[in-house]
Amino acid sequence: MNFSIELAPNWKRGLTLNHPVMIVTPSWDSSPVGAIVTPPLTARLRARAADPRVIDLPGGFLLNSRAANPGVSQFVEQHQRAWEKSVTPIIVALAAQAADDWAKLAARLERAPGVSGIELHLNPVVDAVSAIQQTRAATDLPILTKLDLENARAIARACLDAGANALVISRAPRGARVIEGKIRRGRMYGPFVQPMVLNALNEIAALKLGAPLIACGGIHSVEDVRAFLSAGADAVEIDTAQWVDAASVARLCEEIAGARDD
Repeated sequence: MNFSIELAPNWKRGLTLNHPVMIVTPSWDSSPVGAIVTPPLTARLRARAADPRVIDLPGGFLLNSRAANPGVSQFVEQHQRAWEKSVTPIIVALAAQAADDWAKLAARLERAPGVSGIELHLNPVVDAVSAIQQTRAATDLPILTKLDLENARAIARACLDAGANALVISRAPRGARVIEGKIRRGRMYGPFVQPMVLNALNEIAALKLGAPLIACGGIHSVEDVRAFLSAGADAVEIDTAQWVDAASVARLCEEIAGARDD
């Protein structure tokens, strides 16, 4: 059973999903998902953080990745042939290293074959309106804006007014733990973050902004997907579930499609 979920309604370049599950993965994937989202890319190579990068937490883990990546140009060159052949929409996630990077990154993707949309990873220290406006001036690709929990509700409307087509709630929340007497910071992943994301999503849905909402955080089962959809999400993004079980996303997608057929 196919779904039809439009993430860029009334925009000159649509972004239609045939399934509500989107997967975050560094490579092209053949899972029957609605869209593939890359890890966040920067204008230039970004080195990995020092170990320990992954710290266990009750019910999940703390990750300090520093958004390590080879840079947008190298990543696009590595994957664009697969993207061109993909029937699944490819959404490239972006994280700027400098204030003027947004337009440069967007312009690079405007010329990249196979790219269906852009996802901006914003945090509270970034001028979200300026980042979106710069991106929109450089591309007609649909823009998804991924917000931090800390300020998602406060800036949601402003992000849409600036040119975003849809909102992703949310980036993984920040946390810290003491390891061998030192504070280790990172973002928290695992099922335990789901209640925080669900609350933020429901609050933003209540604003009735008239734009698609995508939920991300702690999604590991069909029941989790259903909970977010009932709370106001049009689609969901899954990342860590596939780290635990690589085949879990395909099974989850099949279960959701089967439930719709029933």
